Amino acid sequence: MYLDSLLFAVQVILPVCLLVALGVLLKKVRLIDDHFINMASTLVFKVTLPTLVFLAISGMESDVSSHIPLLTFVTVAILTSYLIGNIWVSMANVAPQSRSAFVQAAFRSNLGIVGIAMVVYAFGDKGAQYGALVLAVGVPLYNLLSVIVLSNGRNTSIGKQIQLILKNPLIIAIFLALPFSVWSVSLPDVLISAARSLGNMTLPLALISIGGTLSLAEFRKANGMTLQIAFLKLILFPGLVLIAGLMLDFDGIALGVVVIMLASPTAAAAAAFVMSKSMGANVALTANAIAVTTLGSLITTGAYFYILRVLSLV
Repeated sequence: MYLDSLLFAVQVILPVCLLVALGVLLKKVRLIDDHFINMASTLVFKVTLPTLVFLAISGMESDVSSHIPLLTFVTVAILTSYLIGNIWVSMANVAPQSRSAFVQAAFRSNLGIVGIAMVVYAFGDKGAQYGALVLAVGVPLYNLLSVIVLSNGRNTSIGKQIQLILKNPLIIAIFLALPFSVWSVSLPDVLISAARSLGNMTLPLALISIGGTLSLAEFRKANGMTLQIAFLKLILFPGLVLIAGLMLDFDGIALGVVVIMLASPTAAAAAAFVMSKSMGANVALTANAIAVTTLGSLITTGAYFYILRVLSLV
Protein backbone atom coordinates (compact mmCIF):
# COMPACT_ATOMS: atom_id res chain seq x y z
CA MET A 1 0.00 0.00 0.00
CA TYR A 2 2.79 2.41 0.91
CA LEU A 3 4.62 1.82 -2.37
CA ASP A 4 1.38 2.23 -4.32
CA SER A 5 0.74 5.52 -2.50
CA LEU A 6 4.26 6.72 -3.26
CA LEU A 7 3.89 5.87 -6.95
CA PHE A 8 0.55 7.71 -7.08
CA ALA A 9 2.13 10.86 -5.59
CA VAL A 10 5.06 10.71 -8.01
CA GLN A 11 2.78 10.20 -11.02
CA VAL A 12 0.83 13.34 -10.10
CA ILE A 13 3.77 15.56 -9.20
CA LEU A 14 6.20 14.50 -11.93
CA PRO A 15 4.29 16.00 -14.93
CA VAL A 16 4.03 19.31 -13.07
CA CYS A 17 7.75 19.27 -12.20
CA LEU A 18 8.72 18.43 -15.78
CA LEU A 19 6.62 21.23 -17.28
CA VAL A 20 7.97 23.79 -14.78
CA ALA A 21 11.52 22.57 -15.49
CA LEU A 22 10.82 22.86 -19.22
CA GLY A 23 9.83 26.48 -18.69
CA VAL A 24 13.10 27.14 -16.85
CA LEU A 25 15.07 25.48 -19.68
CA LEU A 26 13.23 27.25 -22.50
CA LYS A 27 13.82 30.62 -20.83
CA LYS A 28 17.50 29.79 -20.31
CA VAL A 29 18.07 28.86 -23.96
CA ARG A 30 15.96 31.87 -25.02
CA LEU A 31 13.24 29.96 -26.82
CA ILE A 32 10.77 31.92 -24.70
CA ASP A 33 11.18 35.40 -23.26
CA ASP A 34 9.34 37.76 -20.92
CA HIS A 35 7.03 38.92 -23.72
CA PHE A 36 5.97 35.35 -24.50
CA ILE A 37 5.47 34.61 -20.80
CA ASN A 38 3.33 37.73 -20.32
CA MET A 39 1.20 36.94 -23.37
CA ALA A 40 0.86 33.26 -22.37
CA SER A 41 -0.15 34.22 -18.84
CA THR A 42 -2.76 36.63 -20.22
CA LEU A 43 -4.10 33.94 -22.57
CA VAL A 44 -4.39 31.48 -19.68
CA PHE A 45 -6.06 33.99 -17.37
CA LYS A 46 -8.52 35.42 -19.89
CA VAL A 47 -9.27 32.49 -22.22
CA THR A 48 -8.04 28.96 -21.57
CA LEU A 49 -8.53 28.73 -17.79
CA PRO A 50 -12.03 30.30 -17.88
CA THR A 51 -12.87 27.77 -20.62
CA LEU A 52 -11.64 24.91 -18.42
CA VAL A 53 -13.68 26.23 -15.48
CA PHE A 54 -16.79 26.71 -17.65
CA LEU A 55 -16.61 23.11 -18.86
CA ALA A 56 -16.11 21.80 -15.32
CA ILE A 57 -19.05 23.71 -13.81
CA SER A 58 -21.44 23.24 -16.74
CA GLY A 59 -20.73 19.51 -16.79
CA MET A 60 -21.52 18.91 -13.12
CA GLU A 61 -24.18 16.25 -12.69
CA SER A 62 -25.35 17.54 -9.29
CA ASP A 63 -26.75 20.95 -8.47
CA VAL A 64 -24.08 23.41 -7.32
CA SER A 65 -26.23 24.15 -4.25
CA SER A 66 -25.55 20.61 -3.05
CA HIS A 67 -21.92 21.62 -2.53
CA ILE A 68 -22.67 24.48 -0.12
CA PRO A 69 -21.01 22.60 2.82
CA LEU A 70 -17.81 22.31 0.79
CA LEU A 71 -17.93 25.96 -0.28
CA THR A 72 -18.49 26.99 3.34
CA PHE A 73 -15.55 24.84 4.43
CA VAL A 74 -13.26 26.50 1.86
CA THR A 75 -14.43 29.96 2.97
CA VAL A 76 -13.76 29.22 6.65
CA ALA A 77 -10.38 27.66 5.80
CA ILE A 78 -9.22 30.75 3.88
CA LEU A 79 -10.48 33.15 6.57
CA THR A 80 -8.77 31.07 9.26
CA SER A 81 -5.45 31.11 7.39
CA TYR A 82 -5.76 34.89 7.04
CA LEU A 83 -6.40 35.31 10.77
CA ILE A 84 -3.57 32.97 11.77
CA GLY A 85 -1.23 34.90 9.47
CA ASN A 86 -2.12 38.16 11.20
CA ILE A 87 -1.63 36.60 14.64
CA TRP A 88 1.67 35.05 13.57
CA VAL A 89 3.27 38.34 12.46
CA SER A 90 2.48 39.85 15.88
CA MET A 91 3.85 36.90 17.83
CA ALA A 92 6.95 36.55 15.63
CA ASN A 93 7.73 40.29 15.84
CA VAL A 94 7.81 40.75 12.08
CA ALA A 95 8.84 44.30 11.18
CA PRO A 96 5.78 46.54 10.61
CA GLN A 97 6.85 47.40 7.04
CA SER A 98 6.89 43.70 6.14
CA ARG A 99 3.74 42.51 7.90
CA SER A 100 1.24 43.05 5.08
CA ALA A 101 3.42 41.32 2.50
CA PHE A 102 4.11 38.48 4.96
CA VAL A 103 0.43 37.83 5.63
CA GLN A 104 -0.57 37.94 1.95
CA ALA A 105 2.26 35.61 0.91
CA ALA A 106 1.40 33.20 3.73
CA PHE A 107 -2.32 32.77 3.05
CA ARG A 108 -2.82 33.47 -0.67
CA SER A 109 -2.59 30.34 -2.83
CA ASN A 110 -1.89 29.94 -6.52
CA LEU A 111 -5.26 28.24 -7.07
CA GLY A 112 -5.73 29.02 -10.73
CA ILE A 113 -2.51 27.51 -12.05
CA VAL A 114 -0.59 25.18 -9.73
CA GLY A 115 -3.61 24.20 -7.62
CA ILE A 116 -5.93 23.37 -10.49
CA ALA A 117 -3.09 21.66 -12.39
CA MET A 118 -2.40 19.29 -9.51
CA VAL A 119 -6.01 18.24 -8.98
CA VAL A 120 -6.73 17.78 -12.69
CA TYR A 121 -3.66 15.56 -13.09
CA ALA A 122 -4.66 13.59 -9.98
CA PHE A 123 -8.45 13.35 -10.28
CA GLY A 124 -9.37 14.19 -13.88
CA ASP A 125 -12.80 15.69 -14.60
CA LYS A 126 -13.92 15.21 -11.00
CA GLY A 127 -10.90 17.17 -9.80
CA ALA A 128 -11.64 19.93 -12.32
CA GLN A 129 -15.24 20.20 -11.07
CA TYR A 130 -14.32 20.44 -7.40
CA GLY A 131 -11.40 22.68 -8.31
CA ALA A 132 -13.73 25.08 -10.11
CA LEU A 133 -15.86 25.31 -6.97
CA VAL A 134 -12.78 26.15 -4.90
CA LEU A 135 -11.88 28.83 -7.45
CA ALA A 136 -15.40 30.27 -7.21
CA VAL A 137 -14.84 30.96 -3.51
CA GLY A 138 -11.09 31.44 -3.40
CA VAL A 139 -10.59 33.98 -6.19
CA PRO A 140 -12.89 36.73 -4.81
CA LEU A 141 -12.02 36.01 -1.18
CA TYR A 142 -8.25 36.10 -1.74
CA ASN A 143 -8.56 39.39 -3.63
CA LEU A 144 -10.70 41.07 -0.97
CA LEU A 145 -8.53 39.88 1.94
CA SER A 146 -5.35 40.92 0.12
CA VAL A 147 -6.71 44.42 -0.40
CA ILE A 148 -7.59 44.63 3.30
CA VAL A 149 -4.20 43.46 4.56
CA LEU A 150 -2.18 45.50 2.06
CA SER A 151 -4.12 48.73 2.58
CA ASN A 152 -2.53 49.15 6.03
CA GLY A 153 -5.45 51.19 7.28
CA ARG A 154 -5.52 53.47 4.23
CA ASN A 155 -8.85 54.28 2.66
CA THR A 156 -9.48 51.66 -0.01
CA SER A 157 -12.55 51.41 -2.20
CA ILE A 158 -14.01 47.99 -1.46
CA GLY A 159 -16.73 48.72 -4.02
CA LYS A 160 -14.11 49.18 -6.73
CA GLN A 161 -12.47 45.91 -5.75
CA ILE A 162 -15.80 44.10 -5.94
CA GLN A 163 -16.28 45.51 -9.45
CA LEU A 164 -12.84 44.18 -10.44
CA ILE A 165 -13.71 40.77 -8.99
CA LEU A 166 -16.98 40.64 -10.94
CA LYS A 167 -15.01 41.41 -14.12
CA ASN A 168 -12.57 38.58 -13.41
CA PRO A 169 -12.75 36.11 -16.34
CA LEU A 170 -12.90 33.14 -13.94
CA ILE A 171 -15.88 34.58 -12.09
CA ILE A 172 -17.62 35.39 -15.38
CA ALA A 173 -17.02 31.82 -16.59
CA ILE A 174 -18.53 30.41 -13.38
CA PHE A 175 -21.66 32.57 -13.65
CA LEU A 176 -22.09 31.70 -17.34
CA ALA A 177 -21.75 27.98 -16.58
CA LEU A 178 -24.25 27.86 -13.71
CA PRO A 179 -27.44 27.80 -15.87
CA PHE A 180 -26.04 24.88 -17.89
CA SER A 181 -25.44 22.95 -14.65
CA VAL A 182 -28.71 23.85 -12.91
CA TRP A 183 -30.95 23.09 -15.91
CA SER A 184 -28.79 20.28 -17.35
CA VAL A 185 -28.36 22.06 -20.68
CA SER A 186 -25.82 20.52 -23.02
CA LEU A 187 -23.79 22.38 -25.61
CA PRO A 188 -23.43 20.95 -29.13
CA ASP A 189 -20.70 18.32 -29.34
CA VAL A 190 -18.67 20.37 -31.80
CA LEU A 191 -18.52 23.31 -29.35
CA ILE A 192 -17.62 21.05 -26.43
CA SER A 193 -14.84 19.46 -28.48
CA ALA A 194 -13.39 22.84 -29.45
CA ALA A 195 -13.73 24.19 -25.90
CA ARG A 196 -12.09 21.09 -24.45
CA SER A 197 -9.12 21.49 -26.78
CA LEU A 198 -8.82 25.11 -25.68
CA GLY A 199 -9.13 24.23 -22.01
CA ASN A 200 -6.49 21.51 -22.36
CA MET A 201 -3.97 24.20 -23.28
CA THR A 202 -4.25 25.70 -19.80
CA LEU A 203 -2.04 23.44 -17.74
CA PRO A 204 1.03 23.06 -19.99
CA LEU A 205 0.98 26.71 -21.00
CA ALA A 206 0.56 27.93 -17.43
CA LEU A 207 3.20 25.64 -15.93
CA ILE A 208 5.77 26.45 -18.62
CA SER A 209 5.12 30.14 -17.91
CA ILE A 210 5.68 29.56 -14.20
CA GLY A 211 8.99 27.91 -14.98
CA GLY A 212 9.93 30.87 -17.17
CA THR A 213 9.24 33.33 -14.37
CA LEU A 214 10.83 31.26 -11.60
CA SER A 215 13.77 33.15 -10.14
CA LEU A 216 16.46 30.97 -8.58
CA ALA A 217 18.17 34.18 -7.48
CA GLU A 218 15.13 34.99 -5.34
CA PHE A 219 15.25 31.45 -3.93
CA ARG A 220 18.85 32.00 -2.83
CA LYS A 221 17.82 35.22 -1.05
CA ALA A 222 15.50 33.32 1.27
CA ASN A 223 15.76 34.39 4.90
CA GLY A 224 14.06 33.51 8.17
CA MET A 225 10.88 35.40 7.27
CA THR A 226 10.61 33.63 3.94
CA LEU A 227 11.00 30.24 5.61
CA GLN A 228 8.28 31.13 8.12
CA ILE A 229 5.97 31.99 5.22
CA ALA A 230 6.79 28.67 3.56
CA PHE A 231 6.05 26.79 6.79
CA LEU A 232 2.65 28.46 7.16
CA LYS A 233 1.74 28.23 3.47
CA LEU A 234 2.92 24.73 2.67
CA ILE A 235 2.70 22.82 5.95
CA LEU A 236 0.62 24.38 8.73
CA PHE A 237 -2.42 25.71 6.84
CA PRO A 238 -3.04 22.68 4.57
CA GLY A 239 -2.33 20.37 7.50
CA LEU A 240 -5.05 22.05 9.53
CA VAL A 241 -7.41 21.84 6.55
CA LEU A 242 -6.75 18.10 6.23
CA ILE A 243 -7.39 17.47 9.93
CA ALA A 244 -10.56 19.59 9.93
CA GLY A 245 -11.84 17.90 6.77
CA LEU A 246 -11.30 14.45 8.28
CA MET A 247 -13.17 15.49 11.42
CA LEU A 248 -16.06 16.78 9.29
CA ASP A 249 -16.06 13.58 7.21
CA PHE A 250 -15.83 15.17 3.77
CA ASP A 251 -15.82 13.03 0.65
CA GLY A 252 -12.31 11.79 -0.19
CA ILE A 253 -11.78 13.48 -3.55
CA ALA A 254 -13.49 16.70 -2.43
CA LEU A 255 -11.23 16.90 0.62
CA GLY A 256 -8.19 16.02 -1.47
CA VAL A 257 -8.95 18.83 -3.92
CA VAL A 258 -9.35 21.41 -1.14
CA VAL A 259 -6.17 20.34 0.65
CA ILE A 260 -4.05 20.28 -2.50
CA MET A 261 -5.34 23.59 -3.85
CA LEU A 262 -4.86 25.39 -0.54
CA ALA A 263 -1.40 23.76 -0.26
CA SER A 264 -0.37 25.32 -3.58
CA PRO A 265 2.37 27.99 -3.44
CA THR A 266 1.99 31.71 -2.95
CA ALA A 267 0.06 33.28 -5.83
CA ALA A 268 2.38 34.19 -8.68
CA ALA A 269 3.62 37.57 -9.79
CA ALA A 270 0.47 38.48 -11.71
CA ALA A 271 -1.50 38.47 -8.46
CA ALA A 272 0.44 38.73 -5.20
CA PHE A 273 3.53 40.54 -6.51
CA VAL A 274 1.69 43.11 -8.61
CA MET A 275 -0.77 43.87 -5.81
CA SER A 276 2.05 44.21 -3.26
CA LYS A 277 3.95 46.60 -5.53
CA SER A 278 0.92 48.74 -6.33
CA MET A 279 0.04 49.10 -2.64
CA GLY A 280 3.55 49.81 -1.34
CA ALA A 281 4.19 46.51 0.45
CA ASN A 282 7.51 44.66 0.74
CA VAL A 283 7.87 43.40 -2.83
CA ALA A 284 11.23 41.73 -2.20
CA LEU A 285 9.70 39.53 0.50
CA THR A 286 6.80 38.68 -1.81
CA ALA A 287 9.16 37.72 -4.65
CA ASN A 288 11.24 35.55 -2.31
CA ALA A 289 8.12 33.84 -0.95
CA ILE A 290 6.84 33.07 -4.47
CA ALA A 291 10.15 31.43 -5.43
CA VAL A 292 10.57 29.43 -2.22
CA THR A 293 6.97 28.22 -1.94
CA THR A 294 6.79 27.34 -5.66
CA LEU A 295 9.81 25.06 -5.42
CA GLY A 296 8.91 23.81 -1.94
CA SER A 297 5.36 22.95 -2.94
CA LEU A 298 6.61 20.33 -5.39
CA ILE A 299 7.78 18.37 -2.34
CA THR A 300 5.06 19.17 0.19
CA THR A 301 2.20 18.65 -2.26
CA GLY A 302 3.62 15.26 -3.12
CA ALA A 303 3.66 14.48 0.60
CA TYR A 304 -0.02 15.42 0.92
CA PHE A 305 -0.93 13.23 -2.04
CA TYR A 306 0.93 10.39 -0.34
CA ILE A 307 -0.91 10.94 2.96
CA LEU A 308 -4.30 11.13 1.23
CA ARG A 309 -3.56 7.89 -0.61
CA VAL A 310 -2.33 6.08 2.52
CA LEU A 311 -5.53 7.11 4.30
CA SER A 312 -7.50 5.68 1.36
CA LEU A 313 -9.16 9.03 0.74
CA VAL A 314 -8.24 9.19 -2.95
